[in-house]
Amino acid sequence: MCRQAEFINFEKYLLLGQYDDQGNFIKYFSDHVDRSSSQAKQARVSHDIMKTPENILLIIRRSLGDVLAMSPVIDILSRQFPNVSIDLLVNSDTVAAAELLKSIHRIIVFEENLPKNNLLFSLKMQISLMRRIFRKYDLAISFTTNERSNIYAFLAGRISVGTREPNFSKNWWHRMLVDAGYQYNPKRHILENNVEALRLLGINIDRIVLSARYSEEAKQRVRQILKDLSIERFIIFHPTGKFQCRLYPEKSRNTLLQLLNSLNIPIIVTGGKSDIDRQVLAEMPVLQNVYSLIGKISIEECAALTDMSSAFVGGDTFNCHLAAAFNKPIFVIFGPNIPEVWSPWSNALQKGGRQALPVQTYGDITLFQSSLKCVPCGHSARCGDRDRLSPCMADIDPHLVFTEAQRWLVKCLSESNENAKKTDLPAK
Repeated sequence: MCRQAEFINFEKYLLLGQYDDQGNFIKYFSDHVDRSSSQAKQARVSHDIMKTPENILLIIRRSLGDVLAMSPVIDILSRQFPNVSIDLLVNSDTVAAAELLKSIHRIIVFEENLPKNNLLFSLKMQISLMRRIFRKYDLAISFTTNERSNIYAFLAGRISVGTREPNFSKNWWHRMLVDAGYQYNPKRHILENNVEALRLLGINIDRIVLSARYSEEAKQRVRQILKDLSIERFIIFHPTGKFQCRLYPEKSRNTLLQLLNSLNIPIIVTGGKSDIDRQVLAEMPVLQNVYSLIGKISIEECAALTDMSSAFVGGDTFNCHLAAAFNKPIFVIFGPNIPEVWSPWSNALQKGGRQALPVQTYGDITLFQSSLKCVPCGHSARCGDRDRLSPCMADIDPHLVFTEAQRWLVKCLSESNENAKKTDLPAK
């Protein structure tokens, strides 16, 4: 049966609950449901995928940081299958992050903010997306545990892999749809979780490298901005996030800015155009060495700016992980999130933070987190919703953050002076 006819049968099933006379769709569905065991599925998937896929769809319908976290998966797949074409299916508000990823052929957009009062329009959009992806890929992998993403993987791929939650009752039925699945481990780093899908396919994982890219045009625009401000070496300070719970409170934020200002190195404050970003801009003190680019640069330009920076200071946000992708020294103010899962990844050490501590340093990354007994709660709603300030953010002392940043700067200056002395030595 041709793909078009097969999809027509699917539409009948989806919209009318009907099948064709021969029951082709029923047979196709049962082929995926009635395989003997998960081990048999995995063996078949591993065998089939080694035939070298021509095209792959990766489905990641979450936040900006989750999309950036796809970079190690894409890197490994590109090296394993040099001629493969890789597409991404992402939410409409994360396209800018997807554009920072290397080796992507096409970005397919899921319009998440569809009008809830127009079910017919929403249904038409869903069907349109399904038509675009239906049986178009040799391999489709969902990196999101929700049902819809796993259904997309089932519809799109000749071989489909899905993400599973530990609780079987939550997703038992869509486990049956995909050919194989890996279980999300809430105690492992998100990058380590993501590559489990590739291990399931029999692909060897030698290194996990978080990376990002930007265009030459973005680079030149940022260089011009820095030139206009007469800035060469600088530190990025990014205090905002998507939710209030990740925002460093005004008093602590401005105290830290005043302390960083004393280092006599330019501090560039970054942020977007959200209400939280505008709030931070309105509350920001006027200081000699502090410059605001809040709401003035794109995500791609922020990537270029981060790559040109000397270090990053700020909250647990997408920008923090962007700094990790460019291997920058990072001083991250961590709130209710679980560091084992969401801490900045060290490419050099091949690990993230492993436990909740007031201060922990691994490689060039220093992570600060409250010592309150409830930390980390992982946004378990103990302190209310995400749109409220978190007590665990207010509990982090800005003087402690500054002391670590100052120690790093003194070390850098000392190493720079030593290198200069070596350069000036007469040749023997």
